[in-house]
Amino acid sequence: MPEIIPSLLVDSRQEFERRLRLVERDGATVHVDVLDGTLFPDVSWFDAEAVGAMRTGVRYELHLMVENPLPIVEAWKRHVPGLIRATVHAEMSRQAGTVLSHIRDLLKLEAGLALNPESPLEEIHRVAGALDQLMIMGIHPGASDQPFLGEPILEKIRQAHAHWPSVPIEVDGGVRPELFAQLLAAGCTRFCAAHMIFSAADPSAALRQARERLSTSVPQP
Repeated sequence: MPEIIPSLLVDSRQEFERRLRLVERDGATVHVDVLDGTLFPDVSWFDAEAVGAMRTGVRYELHLMVENPLPIVEAWKRHVPGLIRATVHAEMSRQAGTVLSHIRDLLKLEAGLALNPESPLEEIHRVAGALDQLMIMGIHPGASDQPFLGEPILEKIRQAHAHWPSVPIEVDGGVRPELFAQLLAAGCTRFCAAHMIFSAADPSAALRQARERLSTSVPQP
């Protein structure tokens, strides 16, 4: 089933927990953006031990926009019981296949690869067999509330889905309800959302409404 995943891109523990509490009753999985200034210039808050101390029933996926993701994933694996998935960027200098194998085989987590808007799908061919998820960025990484980059992203999703139909595709950035039907038709099944949820007066209600809108956008057989 298609899934909306609330996305946390924050700069403090206080804001992380505030947003988590707003959606934890309605969010089976929460997406955590991890930036340390090494791959992209921005920095976010993602302290694993502190997150692990926040008692909650949600599951977490990490989106690691960093050059050296494995120490961060290992810390989250140690401290955060709800961690299920870690997605790394094709643009890092490290060998993606080695990193993905470590995540899957040693840490026993789902492993994903993220592509920036300008990165070609050819980046995936060498590692497709190790993927539990492909993330297509709908914006350039680093800041929330950027506009979705439109048809080039939709076409990349269509091509990825045609090549690897069994790999779930997640879209991150610029997601809004008006795009659900197009993204579903292109092949997306997971939708990261930050601004759409947390800019609302009632984020919990916004999440529920978005899920209802998504369910009505699913093509009928």
